Amino acid sequence: MYRDNQSILNTAGIKQTGATVVIGDPHPAFAAALAGIYTSAYPGVKVFTTTCFDELQRHATAHPGSTLLVNPKMDKAPGLSTATILQETTEMVRLVIITDHEDEGLSGYFIARGAQTTISKSAEFSQLQDTLLRGIRHDPSENRTNDNHVAFSQDFYEGLANLTRRQATILNYLKQGKLNKQIAHDLGISEATVKHHVSALLSALGFYSRSQLVAMINELGINVDYRPRSRARSNLRRLQDYRSPGSMVSPTASAPEKHLAAAHA
Repeated sequence: MYRDNQSILNTAGIKQTGATVVIGDPHPAFAAALAGIYTSAYPGVKVFTTTCFDELQRHATAHPGSTLLVNPKMDKAPGLSTATILQETTEMVRLVIITDHEDEGLSGYFIARGAQTTISKSAEFSQLQDTLLRGIRHDPSENRTNDNHVAFSQDFYEGLANLTRRQATILNYLKQGKLNKQIAHDLGISEATVKHHVSALLSALGFYSRSQLVAMINELGINVDYRPRSRARSNLRRLQDYRSPGSMVSPTASAPEKHLAAAHA
């Protein structure tokens, strides 16, 4: 076993964050299981779960200092921009990224962008508890399965995240199965220009053919969302006005911050 990055939050971050956890994942049952880890360990902690990224942002904005658990594949999530957007639009103190499979490249990518750690849905329940409550991560190789999941390097994800606006747009068109002629028509550019951008994409991401690129990107299932910083700031101004409490998984106990701080003193 090894300690996760920025392990000063080695007791779930609850001591520093107070008593609010927000969990975002496409599967409510999995989110509820994660919520149960916190509510069992810290009676009175407030836990919110959601399947929509916009709602997760609203909860996080309404509760500054929260611990956030986020799957970048959840509805409306900005994919590879998830950690960056959350840092710019919320006052969270701990970010845990949820991945569907063990993927060291993707984990390294998000940790480099501010996540304290990552958890995989393929991990044993006891391993999830170790990571979330004690800041301990197990060797990812322990959870590798024979499900034929394709894992990419951190450099690949860095390249994918650093595409230009036009490259990201064309990549999304390719994912939809559109031909160069259709893409050129939709964007008001020439087919030659489209071909140039496709060639640049293949080179930047290390693929040999268009079909290989499309197949692998679709298998990833993660959004490639070009979001300039000005848009993130606009989102922050809009979200700062939100103060609705939302729906909680568990009732709030009196002075939960004191209780949790005492538990980790």
